[in-house]
Amino acid sequence: MKNIILNSRARTNCEGVSRRDVLKVGALSFFGLSLADLLHLRATAAATAQPKAESVILIWCSGGPSHIDTFDPKPDAPSEFRGEFKPIETNVSGIQLSEHLPNTAKVMDKIALVRSLTSNIAAHEQASQYLMTGYRPLPTLQYPSFGAVVSRELGSRNSLPPYVAIPDVARAGQSGFIGAGFNPFEVPDPSAAGFKVQDVSLPPSVDAERLDRRRGFTQRMNDRFVNGLPDDNVRSVDKFYRSAYELVASSRAKKAFDLNEEPDTTRDLYGRTTYGQGALLARRLVEAGTRFVTVSKGGWDTHQQNFQNLSNRLLPELDKAYAGLLSDLSQRGMLDKTLVVLMGEFGRTPRVNPRGGRDHWSRCRFVAFAGGGIRGGQVIGKSDEQGGQPAERPVSVEEVAASLYQGLGIDFHKQYMTPTGRPIHLAEGKPIQELWG
Repeated sequence: MKNIILNSRARTNCEGVSRRDVLKVGALSFFGLSLADLLHLRATAAATAQPKAESVILIWCSGGPSHIDTFDPKPDAPSEFRGEFKPIETNVSGIQLSEHLPNTAKVMDKIALVRSLTSNIAAHEQASQYLMTGYRPLPTLQYPSFGAVVSRELGSRNSLPPYVAIPDVARAGQSGFIGAGFNPFEVPDPSAAGFKVQDVSLPPSVDAERLDRRRGFTQRMNDRFVNGLPDDNVRSVDKFYRSAYELVASSRAKKAFDLNEEPDTTRDLYGRTTYGQGALLARRLVEAGTRFVTVSKGGWDTHQQNFQNLSNRLLPELDKAYAGLLSDLSQRGMLDKTLVVLMGEFGRTPRVNPRGGRDHWSRCRFVAFAGGGIRGGQVIGKSDEQGGQPAERPVSVEEVAASLYQGLGIDFHKQYMTPTGRPIHLAEGKPIQELWG
């Protein structure tokens, strides 16, 4: 199948009906099928054909990365909009990226790039909650993050924590009203000297027999509380203790967290940085059984010296880690079963400000998908000439949420009950079907 840029070659009317569809109807009408029947069959096929991912790696750019200086360059815009960077070609004809993403350009055939993600929230905390949960934030309710929902729906495998945050987790990435038992297991920066994950090994003074005795005593006490106080917080604590005991008793878990198991060539492929070693650890974790891993790094809030910060520090690190992750997953045969999502809470203003920076901008930005059965080598949607507004196929945050859940085989129509008794769907939008089309 040829790699294409959506909306650039296929001629469709305003309802998404192509000339090819019209010609098909002439033949199908012989069998009593209408155009509506054809479109329904096509949508059904797109919804059921995609393979189901088993895990997700979310690469989070905290602070809001500039879409124009990364994944949506505007070389023909005036200088105050296009900025200092030049575009480069990728391994997919017709798709260009920033010159500071040379490694990513070589794996563009694995990426489905949305250039028309839009919303109207441009404050860090609220936008992060929106992008990490799929819900517009409310002051009265803390919604569960994607990772927490995946943890609840799919559970753990092989005694690994189902949800891991590297190197830490923001409030937006927590479990919200579904209970603390679905919060992520937090791991420190794996690129730091002397990196070691706490709570995955027994202290020297505790052997397996002593651990079993402690576990039995703790379980008896917890059972009394759970039976006497049937409360979600009590059950969350009980779940936490059970998970902790399984983790420290698992040799497979210890091995998954040990980056020293990797050869230097692989560690260098990803880069010896927070993103690089974080992405490598994420690969090891999903390979061993973790369901959802967030790899996050800040610094993307470039109100000043945008181009220096991006070219000298942020983009080289992200580029090496992201491309290394996709290449490594592909070579190991893991990419089809691992959905990789790259995004931040919003983009940056099209116009460069007097301080050489770009300010908050949520009306148009990017999100990149790869793996998990996603059809790579395509661009979905299009921004206008200055990168300020979607020009074609606007994509909502709710659609991103529904796509993530659908990619994992989770019913995004499923309802959770809030503490006040109000039912909410896991996602309020529909999946981006072009991802699998």
